[in-house]
Amino acid sequence: MPPIRICHGCAERLTTASNALRRHASQMEAAVQLTRTHPTEQQLEDARTNLRESFNQAQAAWDEYSAHLMEHGILSTMPASTMTLR
Repeated sequence: MPPIRICHGCAERLTTASNALRRHASQMEAAVQLTRTHPTEQQLEDARTNLRESFNQAQAAWDEYSAHLMEHGILSTMPASTMTLR
């Protein structure tokens, strides 16, 4: 079996994906807290928009990381979880 090729780009892409997921988690926590304060419809819509954007950014970063690992032969296929929210 050939050695696993890992490069600086692997670590960069993982860091980007991890940071994006943390941002999404922060947006989700803010949305949960917002629901406890009797928010206006505009506040709820803003929270939905923020959640969609942060989810899509996290998903895109994860997809880029996954594709990079496929280039190295670490993953053989793209994970089935690729989807964006509208």
